[in-house]
Amino acid sequence: MNEFFSDFLGVIGSPAQTIGKIMEKKRWQAVLAIILLLTAVATFLTYPITKVEQAKFIRDSAMADKLSEEQLANLDKFTPNQRLTGAMFSLVFAGVMIVVAAFFVYLFFKVAGSEGNYVHYFSGVVHASILDMFLGGILKTSLILMKKTMLVHTGLTMFAPGLDFRSLPFIVLSQFDFFSIWYLAVLALGIAFFAKISPKKSFFIAFLYFLFKSLVFVSFSYFSMKLMGM
Repeated sequence: MNEFFSDFLGVIGSPAQTIGKIMEKKRWQAVLAIILLLTAVATFLTYPITKVEQAKFIRDSAMADKLSEEQLANLDKFTPNQRLTGAMFSLVFAGVMIVVAAFFVYLFFKVAGSEGNYVHYFSGVVHASILDMFLGGILKTSLILMKKTMLVHTGLTMFAPGLDFRSLPFIVLSQFDFFSIWYLAVLALGIAFFAKISPKKSFFIAFLYFLFKSLVFVSFSYFSMKLMGM
């Protein structure tokens, strides 16, 4: 636990040296376990709120026409086992997302000629995730519990309260989350330190990765909702 707090403070106070040295040591197990545990706990706590709100969205969408009255009535009901399963699923999903994100970060930097293996970049991504998945996760969970809605904002979407969350402009703006940008900036600094490249080059590669990730996410989210009639 002392190691986690040391890394936690280092990622915030001196991210380049902290993440760079962690990448060299290929250290990630403790921080990953804590982040995934927090994700599961957050999902478990907010599950009743998100379940009710998701049910409302489905009832107000074209999907409602394909469901029976009984199915519509039971959309917001759940058992303790379903709540626990939802928490476990979020843990697994978060782990997969970190693995995939680390792969593409590694790919973009490797193509640009940076040194290191996948495990080095995985270690960096895991520790940078302290910012968006740990700190950001705690804040978002707190906001959901206080406001009783899963539509909470920690980015540019907070300046556009009138936008429908299903609209393309909203989905695009949602990519500019302050915690996610902080995470990417810190990761770029750490990789620059580890790979011995200029911060300017590292930020440019990270920016290209951000554009790629955003394009994939926006396209998938927008067309998925269209297909579901939302």
